[in-house]
Amino acid sequence: MNDKATELAAISWLRERWDGWVPDVGVVLGSGIELLDDQFHEEDRVPVTEIPGLPRPSVEGHGCDWIRYRVDEKKVLVLGGRVHLYEGYDVEEVTRGIRVLAGLGTKSLILTNAAGGIGAGFVPGTLVALTDHLQLQGITAMAPRLEHHVPADGLPVYDLTWLERTRDRYQEISSESLMTGVYAALMGPVYETPAEINMLRKLGADMVGMSTVPEALVAREEGLGVVAFSLVTNLAAGISGQKLNHAEVLETGKKSQQRTVRVVRAAIESLD
Repeated sequence: MNDKATELAAISWLRERWDGWVPDVGVVLGSGIELLDDQFHEEDRVPVTEIPGLPRPSVEGHGCDWIRYRVDEKKVLVLGGRVHLYEGYDVEEVTRGIRVLAGLGTKSLILTNAAGGIGAGFVPGTLVALTDHLQLQGITAMAPRLEHHVPADGLPVYDLTWLERTRDRYQEISSESLMTGVYAALMGPVYETPAEINMLRKLGADMVGMSTVPEALVAREEGLGVVAFSLVTNLAAGISGQKLNHAEVLETGKKSQQRTVRVVRAAIESLD
């Protein structure tokens, strides 16, 4: 089965299960983050293993269910089971869930991730809204589908108008300001060297991680509005002098996840 046929099979399966239900917004959560909030009312949960053609994650901390929620009058779909290029999946598989989401009729996407902090003030526990990114993974999410060069339309990948509404709403419900920054996406799975972090700092990156950018690019290509948020879970290599490990990422994600839940709520409430 080719990639397009695989996507269509997943879309058809979900439409049948949910009787044509169309989410207002999709959400992808970073490592160790769950939507544990009384405002999120769960309506259905489907393991990714039951959805035709969806890849299975191997990284600890990524939920393996697609979950329907209701938040006030908004219909929300959480896309569990995020996979990464470093797991051996190709870019089509990494972004398949986003294309399925678009195929269900969704027009908006919220992305979150756990990231290493590079810039001054980007310390563990800090929540940052992405205004731009550096794609340094060596592949573009659109390459398999393009037969020739497509000129850029000059519009940002991230919806800055939606972002501003989200920042205002976030401050209302949390009394905290929401920082903004540039995210650098690298292949992984190993953490970056101090020399690489120094390079990224000079290139203008505030945070570094191994996800999000392919998903954002495909969502943008599919016509979805996109906002993205990084939870800084560790200082990048060479900054703290401490050894980096995934357990630290998960622990900080759990301790600070209420910030992420609040910003997801703020983004949902700020939808047009």
